[in-house]
Parts: sequence; C-alpha cells; structure tokens
Amino acid sequence: MERVSKQSLLGVLFALLSGCGQDYEPNWLFHGEWIDIDGRDRSSQDACGGTFEYVDAYAGALAAEFGVAEHLGAYRWYSPEQFDTDLPCGEDLPYPAGCTAVEDHTIHTAFIPHEHELVHLVNLLTGMCPSILAEGLAEYYGTSADTPSASDIELLETRLAAPAERISTGEYGIAGRFAAYLVEQYGLEAVLDVCRLSGRHPNADAFSNAMMSSLGLSTAMVLDDFALVFSEGPSNCNSAARYQSRVFACGVAEAARDVGFADGAFVGTYEFGCGSSTTVGPLGDTIKIVERIDLDADMPYLVRLQGEDDADISAVQLKLAACGACGRVVTYVGDSVDVPQLDAGRYSLELHAPSDFSGRVIVTVKK
Repeated sequence: MERVSKQSLLGVLFALLSGCGQDYEPNWLFHGEWIDIDGRDRSSQDACGGTFEYVDAYAGALAAEFGVAEHLGAYRWYSPEQFDTDLPCGEDLPYPAGCTAVEDHTIHTAFIPHEHELVHLVNLLTGMCPSILAEGLAEYYGTSADTPSASDIELLETRLAAPAERISTGEYGIAGRFAAYLVEQYGLEAVLDVCRLSGRHPNADAFSNAMMSSLGLSTAMVLDDFALVFSEGPSNCNSAARYQSRVFACGVAEAARDVGFADGAFVGTYEFGCGSSTTVGPLGDTIKIVERIDLDADMPYLVRLQGEDDADISAVQLKLAACGACGRVVTYVGDSVDVPQLDAGRYSLELHAPSDFSGRVIVTVKK
C-alpha cells in the first residue's frame, strides 16, 4: 500500500482559515454513530462503496479500545487542491499532510480512510499525550506504520529526554514500536494515565514522574527495558506488519465482519472493486477489504486465493495476520495456494488490490 505523509498537528489551530472560516457550510456526506464525514470539494462518488461505513466502524473500534462512549467529531475530507488552498494544518503542512484540530474535534486530510488521524481524534477525549506517545499510539492503532531500525533507539532516547518537542515523521516508526511495547507490557489505560499526568508538553522530570506513577518505572528504566526487547527479541517483531494492533479485526469491539469458520472451512467470494459496498478506499492507488476469521486448532491449513471466471488477480494480495503481540503475517499474491502451519486464534483477513481492480475473488481457508 502506498504510504501517505501523516504529519499530525495536535495543538490549537486557527478557526478562521483561508476559504474555510466562520461562514463555511459543511458538505455532509455521511453521519455515523461515531464520526461525521464532510466533503470539502469532494463527493461521495470519490470514495469506494464501503469506505464511509468502514471509517465509522474503525472509529467505533478505537472508541471501545480507549474507553470513549461519545461521538468523536468530524472528518473533513478535502480534494488535494482544496487542501492546498485552505491550508487547514498551517502553511508549513501543505498536502499531503493531515492533522486533527483540538478546538472542534475535526480531522483535516485529503485521504480517506486515514486511520492514523482517527486515533488522534479519539485520543483527544482521553487526555492529550506528549508527541512521542501521541504519534506512537497513532502508529500502533493505525494501519500504515514504518519499521524502525536499530539506530532509531538513539532517536527515542533523545526524544524521551525532551518530551515537550513535536517529533518528526522520521521518528514515527520507533514511536509506534515503543507504543506497542508499552501497551503490551502495561496496558493502554496505564499509557493514557501517563498522558493525563504529564500533560501535552512536560519537561523530562515531569514525564519521568508520570512514568513512575503509572508504570512503576522511570523513563530511563522503561527505555532500558524496551531497548533490551528491541535488540534481543525476535527481530521480525520490530516490523510494522508485526507490531501494529490491527484494532479493527483484533480489538475489543470486534468491529470487522466475522467471516465464519463452519466445519473447519471458510470459502468466501468477494465482489472486489471500488463500486462494491464492502470495498474501502481508494487510499493512494490501493483499495482493500478487511474482515476477521477465527481458527480453532493449531495445524496446517489450506489457504487459497483465486479469481472467479478467469478474473486476472495477479495484483491482488491476501494477508492473514494473527491477532496478538507479534502475530504472524502470511501473504499470498495472485492466484496462489499454500498450506502454512497456523496457530488457533483470531486473524485479520485482508484483501488489497490496485484502485482500478474490479472482479470476483475467492478466498479459501480450510483444514
């Protein structure tokens, strides 16, 4: 999937912006249980059939995870040209940046879905986090993170010593891996408690005191423990594909559709294409479908991806990603079949394709 720039501005933004001031009338394209979508120089035809419902369901999955029960706010979805005209994230963040405004709980982005910004939106209701944790949580609970390198531990050490500073996009990967470690080791509520105690712009001592109060360890001690896990644990657990939460399929809300696994088998036929009501996107040049499946035994499974009626699926990708910390991810591309050894448990079942793909795709998973 094409990665988009995700710089996030979690601070007070000006209410009066070029071309989008007090007289601006939202162009509501969707009113959801959790979020409303406003099309700024956009129409509903610009999105695939299942996109708005997915955005709302993803927001609901995050709300359940973060313990939020109220409507989250608005998602203002711009055309690239309108984004550069309005500059809703400030003159230093033109397209393709995205941001979440504090004062009116509104996401500003030219992309949909932008799960990273949805995390920021729900996080606003639980207490503002320092940038290293805010961006880290957005990477962990989002869908398009970076994989950090070994040298990024030094970046993290520098940032934790100056937690009031806003991190750069080059630090998002290590921030995401660090957030994953904190959530897995201490629980999300403890991490959010650090945010509530430290505030958005703490100095190093205030941040360390918040860590000690919530986690029982100082910043230096937490960093030492994380560095050990990062360097001596399985290296593939540091990859973005393995450390992300996949909250849509794997979170407490069980937001993704359960495909079922009756009598040890699942065979599903998907009308995959932007016009389908189950297809999400396009994000960049990619569309997707995300569901969940529960396997009931540790054993080899036949997994097959095929096109129906000779459909060309050479560019279609199937991912089965095990839920849980460092869950295994197996990937199939095109008309393929394999018999991997899979553990019992829940998996995120994900189909990805170029945005211009349209066809019927058959997925088989059986003992």
